[in-house]
Amino acid sequence: MDRPDQDSTPRRAEGFGRRRFLRGIAATGAVAGAGSLLAACSGGGTSSGAAKNAVQASRSLRRGGDLQLGLSGGSSSDTLDPHKSLTYTDTSRLQSLYQPLAQLNAQAQVEYVLAESITPHGSLSDWIIRLRPGVTFHDGKAFTADDVIFTFQRVYNNGFTGKFGLGPIDLKNTKAHDKLTVQVKMTRPFASFAEQLAAFWYNLYIAPASFNPAKPNGTGPFIFQSFTPGQRSVFTRNPDYWKPGLPYVDTLTIIDFGDNTALQDALVTGVIHGAGALDGPQIASLATTSGIKTVVSHSGEIVPFTMRVDQPPFNDVSVRQAMRLLVDRPQLIDSALDSYGVVANDLFSPYDPAFDHSLVRASQGDIPQAKFLLKKAGQEGLTVSLTTSAVATGTVAMATVLAAQAKAAGVTPGTFFGPDYLRWTFAQDYYNYYPYLSQVAESMLPGSPFNETHTGNPQYTSLYNQANATASPSLRKEILQEMQRYDFSEGGYIIPAYIDVLDAYSDNIIGYTAGKVGQPLSNFDFEHFAFVA
Repeated sequence: MDRPDQDSTPRRAEGFGRRRFLRGIAATGAVAGAGSLLAACSGGGTSSGAAKNAVQASRSLRRGGDLQLGLSGGSSSDTLDPHKSLTYTDTSRLQSLYQPLAQLNAQAQVEYVLAESITPHGSLSDWIIRLRPGVTFHDGKAFTADDVIFTFQRVYNNGFTGKFGLGPIDLKNTKAHDKLTVQVKMTRPFASFAEQLAAFWYNLYIAPASFNPAKPNGTGPFIFQSFTPGQRSVFTRNPDYWKPGLPYVDTLTIIDFGDNTALQDALVTGVIHGAGALDGPQIASLATTSGIKTVVSHSGEIVPFTMRVDQPPFNDVSVRQAMRLLVDRPQLIDSALDSYGVVANDLFSPYDPAFDHSLVRASQGDIPQAKFLLKKAGQEGLTVSLTTSAVATGTVAMATVLAAQAKAAGVTPGTFFGPDYLRWTFAQDYYNYYPYLSQVAESMLPGSPFNETHTGNPQYTSLYNQANATASPSLRKEILQEMQRYDFSEGGYIIPAYIDVLDAYSDNIIGYTAGKVGQPLSNFDFEHFAFVA
């Protein structure tokens, strides 16, 4: 998708207001994550800082000051446990205190952080992680391979979501070679290991081997001072941070607001310096407000409609294809997302190097063909229940628009709210951007944690394993594009749009940028935020 990452021009602001927060999953606590293969890896912490936009670059910064940022969606269940993140507000705090081995940067590329390299050692079932020297935790303890081993064990043995980023890891034979080298064994080839670590970065923050959940202790740019769940967090500058000169501000306060209206008011009145994950009408209003700068990030995040391929009526591929053809995608984006989105064609991972741009549908739908397919399947006059909830940007609004559009093909979806995640026949979900293999691992395999469609196609699973078993980028791309053809022709997702992330900032701060991953507030890269001199 060849399009700019940032657009400060307000678009048409019609439609539904929305709250935005990451869904929580009952079992162990889970988030949807992100993650590109080894060739896309870059050195830690440099590219995102160097890529701040040119408009800000011409303005000088000053060190110090008390930075206050706001998000909505916090609650009494908010956490500072680095492996139990559920919400955007959780990740905003954890990203300030802790760091992963690798993560996705603003350009959706794998970037090393606490790792200097993650490379195969003789085979794709044997990996060497070389760690960054000279890094210390907030309590002064040196960061070593033992901390990586401890983190992997804690996440895996407790069944935390980050477990899925570790792939087919063989923990018993994963060892520390020395203080800065970890040898990771796999039970089968896993070519996407570095990508998957980055994909699940906000579930794989490194904690010290002496970790005490009651005493936050990371390697990040800020040190814990106080935390009141559902209200605010206060952190102070880490004077021993391993990145020279960072962070710029003395204190960081993250404030939770009950709704986005209160969040907008706090920005306009100067209570906070930045507001994340806003709604379209708010961005349109703030774009004309003196002293405020708006940032529209064209991300790869998705809110798919999910069809269970193992249950009627969606076990018939003709019905699934018909449902996709009845969607008028530009109209849905205009009406449900206030025009803040880009047309998608039921495929995820638009920034993956292997993304197949040739797989395109008629953007305004094809009602005659949809009717033909429904008749072929014996489903004329189909009535289905669509389960929805305000779990992410535009979910309820998108469901409402889809229900109206479906009637043109004789389909009557009844929308309602429900708590029975992963069991509904026709529902919705939410994901930040993932590179392709990471999204497949997240939701498209029989053992995936969030397989809402209950996809279990043996050939598709075999292709996933083949892609992880080859070291050839060209062969891997061929395999991934074959998988995408299955997604396009037989898959259980309706993905009408890639959804924009909407943030706004006081003119008094710089250091933020637009991003492709779907995380608000510049991917929570607060170490680069600074006040204007």
